[in-house]
Amino acid sequence: MASEAATPADEPPVLVEDRGPVRWIWLNRPRVHNAQNLDMLEALCAALDDLERSESVRVLVLGGKGKSFSAGHDLRQSADNPRYRSNQSTAERRWRQEWQMFVQPVERVRRLPIPTICRAQGHCLAAGMMFVEACDFVVATPDSVFGSPILGPLEINDAEVPTFVRNVGVRRAKSLLWLNERLGAQEALEAGLVNWVVEHDQLDKHVEATADRLLQVSRETLELSKLSFQFLAARQGWDDFDRYHFMTHQLSHHTSPAQALYDQRLNNPSGRGGSSGKDA
Repeated sequence: MASEAATPADEPPVLVEDRGPVRWIWLNRPRVHNAQNLDMLEALCAALDDLERSESVRVLVLGGKGKSFSAGHDLRQSADNPRYRSNQSTAERRWRQEWQMFVQPVERVRRLPIPTICRAQGHCLAAGMMFVEACDFVVATPDSVFGSPILGPLEINDAEVPTFVRNVGVRRAKSLLWLNERLGAQEALEAGLVNWVVEHDQLDKHVEATADRLLQVSRETLELSKLSFQFLAARQGWDDFDRYHFMTHQLSHHTSPAQALYDQRLNNPSGRGGSSGKDA
């Protein structure tokens, strides 16, 4: 994790941009690969509030400024943010904080009635992967890397288990999660995790072209089609899987190995970096 300030004081952690009826929401902590802290997640929730009230927005593009889409949750929150650390101190407060800040924003993106496109580049790890999976379409660059360095390094049954199983199947998900493997862009394309891989200079053009094609279909037709896909997912048991897994994820925070590593990070701030920025 970079030691410099993640975002200048006058720079918002989330940017919102309208390009006609297409809304672009940008994660904006590029110096730390868009590691998600509470300020960013609260700003994202506010942006989703506004989006859900809008009748003019037809497509959402979710992207990340800088070299990466998102490297996960910000490890520094545990030591640097007193409110975050306080909420981690009891099982019920941790549960509430992670449900409200880690799970609900992803579910809100997944359940939006309008089509969603993820603009993915660089690190797409852990909590970043959850947003990648929640979108209807993913346009990635050749340097995109997908994974979740949580289960082994942090001894936590990471929240991304359903994310990977949904997209790459049970066996591949186990190797990615249990063995801390990564998927490159081409592998992610072959596995069905992303729709297209394009060069950096073509990324925005491809996203815009995809949005333009979606705009050729009425909002009502796309919304009804998306409802059918959501109905299928519910009948396949994905909602139940998500809820059950969240509880096992919470329990895993309180095992002895996970607690030992958490205490170690708090007591050794200089050593809690890492490319993922993830704090499960």
